[in-house]
Amino acid sequence: MDTVTAAKPVHRSWVVVAAKAIVVLQSLAIVYMLTSAWVTVAVAAGFAAVVVAVKALSRASKQVDQIFEDELNA
Repeated sequence: MDTVTAAKPVHRSWVVVAAKAIVVLQSLAIVYMLTSAWVTVAVAAGFAAVVVAVKALSRASKQVDQIFEDELNA
């Protein structure tokens, strides 16, 4: 285990999840008020794509760290 994973908590607090949800919903509300519903849907799809990409890259990074740790310690 490296220092980055040791410093991060394993689970997220419900407060953090709620705060992120509020920020995203308020951002979408601002976009909706300034533009149209279709633009808001596109922005929401963009948010979802970014979240999926970050999760995939994070998972890949953990796998690469594990592979390097296994290979270098062997």
